[in-house]
Amino acid sequence: SVVLRKRRPETGGNLPGLYRQMGSRSGRVGGMKAIPILFAVISCATAAEETTVVPAFDSLGLFKNGLAVARVSFRVNGPGLYRWDTVPRVVHGSLWVESDGAVEIRATTRSVEMANDLPTGDLQRDLAGKAVAVRLKSAAADGQAIAGTVWEAPEPAAARSWSGDFTGTPGAFGGGRTAPVPQTAAAGNFLVLTAADGGRSYIDRGSIASVSVGGTFAPVARREERPVLVFDARDVPAGGGVVRVSYLTHGLAWMPSYRVDLTDPARLTIRQNAVIRDEMDDFSQAELQLISGYPNVRFGGVDSPLWPGTSLAAFFQQVNQSGFASAGVLSNAATQQAVYLNSSVVSRAPVEMPEAGNASDDIHYESIGKRSMKAGDSLSLDVAAAAADYERVVEWTVPDPRDERGRYRSGALAADDAWDAVRFANPFGFPMTTAAATIVEGGKFRGQSQSDWVNPGQRTCLRITKALSVRTEAGEVEEEGQREMVWIGGNDYQRTTVKGTLTVRNFRGKEATLVIHAEFSGELLEAEGEPVKSLRTEVISSVNPRRELEWTVKVPAGGEKSLGYRYAVLVDR
Repeated sequence: SVVLRKRRPETGGNLPGLYRQMGSRSGRVGGMKAIPILFAVISCATAAEETTVVPAFDSLGLFKNGLAVARVSFRVNGPGLYRWDTVPRVVHGSLWVESDGAVEIRATTRSVEMANDLPTGDLQRDLAGKAVAVRLKSAAADGQAIAGTVWEAPEPAAARSWSGDFTGTPGAFGGGRTAPVPQTAAAGNFLVLTAADGGRSYIDRGSIASVSVGGTFAPVARREERPVLVFDARDVPAGGGVVRVSYLTHGLAWMPSYRVDLTDPARLTIRQNAVIRDEMDDFSQAELQLISGYPNVRFGGVDSPLWPGTSLAAFFQQVNQSGFASAGVLSNAATQQAVYLNSSVVSRAPVEMPEAGNASDDIHYESIGKRSMKAGDSLSLDVAAAAADYERVVEWTVPDPRDERGRYRSGALAADDAWDAVRFANPFGFPMTTAAATIVEGGKFRGQSQSDWVNPGQRTCLRITKALSVRTEAGEVEEEGQREMVWIGGNDYQRTTVKGTLTVRNFRGKEATLVIHAEFSGELLEAEGEPVKSLRTEVISSVNPRRELEWTVKVPAGGEKSLGYRYAVLVDR
């Protein structure tokens, strides 16, 4: 007698081993007869044991660079196999499962029946397996037709990137060699018919006048290997439970913008808008959370090996490009979260994230409620609105004219133009993120600027338009006297004393408040008007400290204001 043991499909049981056992017990004839029966039993068991599930999106956290934190869930009635027929494109290391019992996930393929009655124009494919009669253009109208059955092209075997034969030429990752890619059967420019006697006819498609299909036409049911995720749920409570899956994926982003209305001369109103673009998948009634901040997403550009669209070669290439240490080489890819979707930007793996609606020092989730979208949809909506006191100022920045060696740069003495600007404190209970900011007044467009990250209560300044009614002039002169020579690290420098002068003329019919920033390199000796002094951080290799002075001055209508400052600078000879 033959005992058939049903094996768990997820273990990929050793079928040849089973065949050999059966043959040794029941003989060659019995073994050969038992093989197709065994296939049928295992195939039916696989289909019967796997329950198809469609996980629902519970929430989606959207970054501004196309990454999204997806949280999905589905219910299980007990221990068993549950199949998800859609395999998401997951970022490496970001997929995690939470459930009452133990869950293992396998990315594999399943043969799915695909019914398609829509003609594609490819006769070989549309009519595969059908009995047809083909009439040629060269034949008479009542001429004899060529009869036969349209040949069905066999499905090609799955290609492998790496073979299991390690006896060949050593390759990467300790050995192995690339396996040949199997050839795909194709009919080319011919319609291939199989005759009743087994012979084949190759008919040039360009010579065909008509094709008649006998009998009632029915769509060809064909089977196709599709990637799936199989969840093996174990130790599930008797009453069942819920499996929750969270992961990082691509294809969903939000783009913020602000509208600042200055119609009221004392208080402005500011609105935050968000445009959401879905290129990931359809979702229904999922809570959307807008994420502000610059999290460290170390492997954002690396696809998980669970995704069928990648390979080991592609995986290791992406890991190397993301800055991972491989083969003794460390690639430092310094990136940041972009405001716009940019596939060339390599992102990084997220830090621990706060609960929805809670602000932290560096990252913030803002829930906008439950929404439904289809892939390809875009959604625009207002997120928040607030009011704040503001001040109209003229902002003028005088850039540093010297390079890191203390030398004048060509054309650097041409100071930046003065800009009409608005200064206010962030009135929202959450940070203002980097975004476009449009300024309007009395229903009229005034300008568009960029708002950088501003914490709640922190002051910011947005430029509106050039202050053409306020003229500015900046200049520096070297004071006369002996030039001292200074040696630093074996290099000789010349110490020079410089005097700078800033002049502002107000041609407006009212008083103007100016915020003036003067950047320079060197040691400050003195400055008029008690400005706020600070150190700049750029170009730390400079022999001179990088400094900045900030004045806030009022210039009466038709008036003029001058400010002076002196500093010593080392110039590389």
